[in-house]
Amino acid sequence: MILPKITVVTPSFNQAPFLEETIQSVLSQGYPELEYIVMDGGSSDGSAEIIRKYADRLADWKSAKDEGQADAIRTGFARATGEILCWLNSDDTVTPGTLRLVGEFFTANPDVDLVYGDLNLVDAEGKRLYTARPLLRLGILVYENAFIPQQAMFWRRSLYVRVGGVDAGLRFAMDFDLVIRFLLAGARVRKLPGVLANYRWHPAAKSSTIRDVMERELHELVRRHLPAAAAESAWRRFLKKVYYRGFRYAHEPRSLVSALMSRRRT
Repeated sequence: MILPKITVVTPSFNQAPFLEETIQSVLSQGYPELEYIVMDGGSSDGSAEIIRKYADRLADWKSAKDEGQADAIRTGFARATGEILCWLNSDDTVTPGTLRLVGEFFTANPDVDLVYGDLNLVDAEGKRLYTARPLLRLGILVYENAFIPQQAMFWRRSLYVRVGGVDAGLRFAMDFDLVIRFLLAGARVRKLPGVLANYRWHPAAKSSTIRDVMERELHELVRRHLPAAAAESAWRRFLKKVYYRGFRYAHEPRSLVSALMSRRRT
């Protein structure tokens, strides 16, 4: 089987305690058509020295000041040559065998634009907290649960180019924005079986520290891409939230357990 080249971009800034494990999780995949790019924003915690240890196995890397995470991701993808793209943050990891599973699926299914899978949420030490069971549907994302399984998501370069790529002006919700544009562009999506990645939840994680920014950006993005949905009454949005929550639990019953486990963590 001819496997597609997969480009993984890792944006990083002062994540030295986790960065090496992230890099090793990608390089240890043994995937023959891997292009791995690490974009560090000029860290001061020894991250550059960690990256340099693996420089001969990386397609490209830099450690210099940038305009933030989204800018680093966009710049990394601009340097990419892979047919399949993804990004993996510097405190997350991919599970063994993920890249081969993804590559073989894309080869066998040329009509599919984007694939994703389940992911484990883990603590700072890598201990599993629970498994997230996402379902990528536009209605779910807009009305019920805006969670994007970015760590466990891969897409074709052609789709990325078609929608214009990552918005470098966003601070938090660049993955939500990209997926909404993918879906509005008619992306053909499939969910793969199994856990594809580990999403690390710890006090210093970006998702733990700027929730106010997240909420503002999500609201603005819905208004930008789906103005009719943003203009709906609170009552109508509530009814749709109830509907799509039921839809998600019916189509992915295990997500109910994930939801209960998530609430125990908050």
